[in-house]
Amino acid sequence: MLKLDCHDVWREVSNYLENDLTPEMRRLLEAHLAQCRRCAALIDSTHNILVLVADERVFELPAGFSARLRARLMQEIKRE
Repeated sequence: MLKLDCHDVWREVSNYLENDLTPEMRRLLEAHLAQCRRCAALIDSTHNILVLVADERVFELPAGFSARLRARLMQEIKRE
C-alpha cells in the first residue's frame, strides 16, 4: 500500500482544501492526517488563515495595540 509522507502532504495542502484531489489521493492524505498531528495542525491552520483572509469584516484595534505589539516584538528581537 502506498503511503504519503509529510512532504507529500505539504505539496497537496491547497488541493486538499479546495477538494481537488482524486479519491485515492484524498484517502491516502486523510490516512496520514489521522496519524500525524503536525500535518493535521498545518491543514487546520491553513484553513483558518484562509477563512480569516476571506472575511470582509474590519475590526478596530484597541487603543495602544500597535505600540504594545511593536514594543513586544522589539523585546523578542533583542533576545535573539
